[in-house]
Amino acid sequence: MAEGNGEVSEEPMKIEGEPERTEDYQKLLEYGLDEKVAAKLDEIYKTGKLAHVDLDERALDALKEFPVDGALNVLGQFLDSNLEHVSNKSAYLCGVMKTYRQKSRAGSSQGTTTPAPAPVKGPDEEKIKQILDRTGYTLDVTTGQRKYGGPPPGWDGSPPGAGCEVFCGKIPKDMYEDELIPLFEACGTIWDLRLMMDPMTGTNRGYAFVTFTTREAAQLAVQKLDNHEIKPGKTLKINISVPNLRLFVGNIPKSKGKEEILEEFGKLTGKVHQ
Repeated sequence: MAEGNGEVSEEPMKIEGEPERTEDYQKLLEYGLDEKVAAKLDEIYKTGKLAHVDLDERALDALKEFPVDGALNVLGQFLDSNLEHVSNKSAYLCGVMKTYRQKSRAGSSQGTTTPAPAPVKGPDEEKIKQILDRTGYTLDVTTGQRKYGGPPPGWDGSPPGAGCEVFCGKIPKDMYEDELIPLFEACGTIWDLRLMMDPMTGTNRGYAFVTFTTREAAQLAVQKLDNHEIKPGKTLKINISVPNLRLFVGNIPKSKGKEEILEEFGKLTGKVHQ
C-alpha cells in the first residue's frame, strides 16, 4: 500500500481470513520447513504448550525431513499430549517422530496405513500434584519413561547401593505413579520410581523399577507387595533387582576351545576352572 510520501510500505499485506502468525513463524519458513508444517507448529506456539526456543536443531531438522502429511500428524499427536511434566520438549517431539516412523514401517509391511493413535487415559493429575507438593520430588516424562524423584530433597550422602532397587512387574497397563507411589511409600523412603512406557501404545510396559534409600525398605516391599492384588484379579510381581552381570566377549579365535577360554578367564578372576 502506498504511503503519503509515495513510498511503498514494507509490511506484508494481510489476507482477510488468514490467521494471525507469531513472530517465530517466519523463522520456521527461513529454516526450510514446509508452509503447512510451519503453520501447524505456529498454532502450537500460540497454545503456550511449546515455545520456539524449546526446539533445538535436531527436532527442526527432523521435521524438515519428514513428509508433510507425517509431520502434520506428528504435530497433532504432540499437541494432544500431556506435556505437564515434560522437561525436554524437543527430545519428546523427536520421540514422537521416532514412534511415528516405527508405526509407519509396521503399517507398510502389513499393507495398511498408520492411523492416529486413540488418546490414552492418563494419570490423575490432581493426585500427582498433591504427591509432588507433599514430597518436593519432581516428575520427568519422556516417550519411554516416567521418572519420579531422585534424589529426595535435601539428601546428603551417596546414592543407594546394590539391594535397594526392586523390580515391579505385572502392572496393569492403565496404571501410573499416582497409584503406585502411595503403595511403595508404605515400605520406606523412595529414592526414585521409573515407570517404563511404550511409545507405540502410550500405555506403560507393565513394569517399573523402584529404588529405596535403604535395603531394608526394598526387602519389606518384596515381603508386603509380591503377589499383592492391585486390582481385582491383577497381582504384582516384586523382587530385588539383580544387576546385569552378563559379559559379551567378541573376536575369540575359532581355534580356541572351551577349556582354553575358561583357563584365560580364570587367570583374570583368580579362579581356576576345575
